[in-house]
Amino acid sequence: MKEAITQSEQVTFSRCEERHNLRYNELLVPFQEHPALRMGSAFHAGIEHQSVDAALNELRGPDPMWSIFEGPAAMVREATVVAMVEGALAKWTDWPDKHEVGFRVPLRNPKTGRPSRKHVLQGVIDGVWTDIGGGVEVLIGEWKTAAQVSNDYMQRLEIDFQVSTYMWAASQLYGVPVRKMVYRVVKKPTIRQKKTEDLKEYIERLKEDYIQRPDHYFFDTVVERTDEQLDGWTKQAWATHERILQIRNGATPIRSTQSCLNRGRCPYFDLCVGAVTKDSFRVLEQRHTELKENNHGPTS
Repeated sequence: MKEAITQSEQVTFSRCEERHNLRYNELLVPFQEHPALRMGSAFHAGIEHQSVDAALNELRGPDPMWSIFEGPAAMVREATVVAMVEGALAKWTDWPDKHEVGFRVPLRNPKTGRPSRKHVLQGVIDGVWTDIGGGVEVLIGEWKTAAQVSNDYMQRLEIDFQVSTYMWAASQLYGVPVRKMVYRVVKKPTIRQKKTEDLKEYIERLKEDYIQRPDHYFFDTVVERTDEQLDGWTKQAWATHERILQIRNGATPIRSTQSCLNRGRCPYFDLCVGAVTKDSFRVLEQRHTELKENNHGPTS
């Protein structure tokens, strides 16, 4: 069976080949999941099921006792997720008819059109509208949470790799050109607890801030791609796929030191500088933990 390659894997590779090697070849991950990742998963669950309770269940995980040990920080995260999900459901009512649509499509050589013998492109699209244009047009959606949302953040979407990946994959999946994506972003809290207020007062103020300032927290745009742009994506994706195979076959991964502390501290930084050993990480049983089994949308 061909191995899956995902958009997340390709982006990790583009940031640093050594980071990709440690995560996807050696399968090393930190023992503790970063709280921001769980909050993002919780937000997506809330949107998928249109339910705050679903978001909280995802945030708390299989062990409901987790919040006891994390105390105030856990309570703030819960309040934040509730505010983001409630605010998003109130801000946008036109949600797609399909949520969390999985795909598994051939990754094709742009010169020959032939599928890779090693990899398939696999992933999950946040939302798909299929009941528009008399079934001829397909529109996809992506939902994000972010600490900051600037003009540069939104402008970057014009060349964003993930946007192109999902449009290309959806085109293969549904058999029609998909050239538009609804992109929605919810900003994380920008207010902090005051010295003069207790935790309960801060949580109430946080929730109220999302209600009072929706334009400060919720952003959306429609991103488009041309055929020429998606042709360019296929060349980039194929080149990345070839380089990944080279490293799997023994080539030396190149470390990008510019990425060590950019956009947060790399989880492998201490390993790379020799401060810890690989024993400080756990080993995954599978390469792509974000993929959902038996959720590949229409047959491609």
